[in-house]
Amino acid sequence: MSWLFPIYLAGAAAIIAPILLHLRRRPPQDRVEFSTLMFLDASTPVPVSKRRLENWLLLLLRCLALILLALMFARPFLQSESATSSSADQATLILLDRSASMRRDDLWKRGLAEAERLFKAAKITDRIALAVFDRELTQVWSFEEDRNTPANRSAALQSRLAALAPTWSGTQLDRALIAAVPSFDASTAKLTKRIHLITDLQEGTHLDALRTIAWPAELTLHVHRLDPVTNDNFAVALAARDEEGNADALIRVRLSNTRDSALRDFTLAWEKGPQTDSITAQIPAGASRILTAPPNSTSATTLTLTGDRYDFDNRLFIAPPQPRAVRIHFLGDEATRDEAAAPLYYLARALQPTATLAPVLTAGKAMPAQKPDVLVISGATPSAGTHAALRDFVSAGGFLVEVASSSADAVLLQTLTGIPGITVKDGDANDDYRMLADVKTEHPLLKPFGDPKLRDFTKLRFWKHRQIEVKDAGNKLETLASFDNGRPAILSARIGKGTLIVLASGWQPSDSQLALSTKFVPLLYGWLAAAGFSHDPAATLLVGENLPLDAASAYTITEPEGKTHSLKAGEIFTTTGIGLYKVQSASHTQILAVNLPPDEGRVLPLAPQKLAEYGIKLSSGADSGAAGETTDERLTATDTEQRQQSWWYILLILLAVLLLETWFAGRKGVSSLTTA
Repeated sequence: MSWLFPIYLAGAAAIIAPILLHLRRRPPQDRVEFSTLMFLDASTPVPVSKRRLENWLLLLLRCLALILLALMFARPFLQSESATSSSADQATLILLDRSASMRRDDLWKRGLAEAERLFKAAKITDRIALAVFDRELTQVWSFEEDRNTPANRSAALQSRLAALAPTWSGTQLDRALIAAVPSFDASTAKLTKRIHLITDLQEGTHLDALRTIAWPAELTLHVHRLDPVTNDNFAVALAARDEEGNADALIRVRLSNTRDSALRDFTLAWEKGPQTDSITAQIPAGASRILTAPPNSTSATTLTLTGDRYDFDNRLFIAPPQPRAVRIHFLGDEATRDEAAAPLYYLARALQPTATLAPVLTAGKAMPAQKPDVLVISGATPSAGTHAALRDFVSAGGFLVEVASSSADAVLLQTLTGIPGITVKDGDANDDYRMLADVKTEHPLLKPFGDPKLRDFTKLRFWKHRQIEVKDAGNKLETLASFDNGRPAILSARIGKGTLIVLASGWQPSDSQLALSTKFVPLLYGWLAAAGFSHDPAATLLVGENLPLDAASAYTITEPEGKTHSLKAGEIFTTTGIGLYKVQSASHTQILAVNLPPDEGRVLPLAPQKLAEYGIKLSSGADSGAAGETTDERLTATDTEQRQQSWWYILLILLAVLLLETWFAGRKGVSSLTTA
């Protein structure tokens, strides 16, 4: 037997009233004197201590009526054993948010306290699991561990909670909830399943992936939303950075202010910079602005935003300009650098420094003492004595561009490729010009021409070209582009660890329009990128993303806090904090900036009912974290009582007892009068 309102049972104590009334025998107050009784002596009243109960049946009926009345208001119901066990034993997953927004105020401390309260309130027969999430879900205490060591639960969970801290990652609540569903294993199949979500539930959280799943009907989500003192907040994020230079004026940032914010004034400045290198202005509530970064006279790498209470999203890290030197050697006469008809003249003017590359072009008829990164041969065929050295250069990982200029180049190509059946001869002199008919723009060596803006070759003319014929090449030589007569225009081959590119025509005006066209510079920088020297600006990295590493190289990574990691070739490194990361390889050192995901600065809270729009079953009063009987247990008890309606039966019995008491009391009164 269970009670919906057990406090009404205290009303049964009212049965003391009829007992006292039965013990109290007050003599009649109205006295009438009869002359015939004047000679009789008055009887002595019985003392209270010696009075005895009379009319036992009437007393019992009255006491029973009061007890039935109390039982009726307490609303009794019968709960089966299975129902009792299912409501008593729970499988609970505590899901704690540890994203960057939990760094505000004391949200993290309150989240830990709430998690501790929940697992301490659980019974020994309940199953408890604990997980934390930001971009991904991380299991802290599993149902299997809880099943194996339930007695050690409290101490173990306290220890593991103490070792946790909020991260700098964004909030991916959808991923966390999707990953949390399979956490309920076979041991929890017969238990009531629920998830306690402890989070600030800010607007920047991601929920879209929840549309891809069907939420289990038996799983209930309880939301414990943690609210800070205020939601007024400024946020800063990188909007754009010019690719061609390093001027401070070319760095643009996006500033935003929360809706209904009481804040307006802000200051944007470089860290540890002078007061003059700052911007002080206003931004209205709910607005977002794009601003140019202030002057950077101290070459600082961190922009700071001040004016609000929370600083977790008020820093923007900018990697310093670090153009990478690439050594290019032209195997020819240095004196031709200023001759307008020479290939070196156009090569020197096309290879200009960028924000990420600093080409160093040297020229000479012999190989330099320091091995170059890229070697270019155009206009003259190297002597036979250098052929073996050139092959060793390419085989060791060098990048060689060779422009066929005469039949003597056939011997060099045979030595480099190891293909004996290569011949080179001049093209048909009767042709006015040739055009490119087939270009494999999908090939890595021609990657820039994958852009539709650069894919049109109809205005490119070739006045002179060489016919390169290859017999029994197999897969050693690949044709990347062909002339409209079907002859190869650009060929490539992998030789050892290096790359060979062969052109059937030069780029100088005597051979073609290539050097004067818009295709020449992208072609050269595409080759540099294929050689491992990309001129693309460093990607804007966010916390949780992988560093862009070459799978063929080993690296040493230094985190912003100074911790180092040694990575083997092919290993990846996932960023976990904001700041500047130092990436070192055998040939290059690079500084990469990693910033907070911009969505994390959107801190206004969402209503828990927002989750119900994605099909998630929320508990009633999802925002409440009060201890005691849970809402679903109360609803189950109410449903059971309403089905059984036991109080109706008690009411009928009560009415019957009252009728019996009335009849018996009336009969007793008549009997007393008759006796008198």
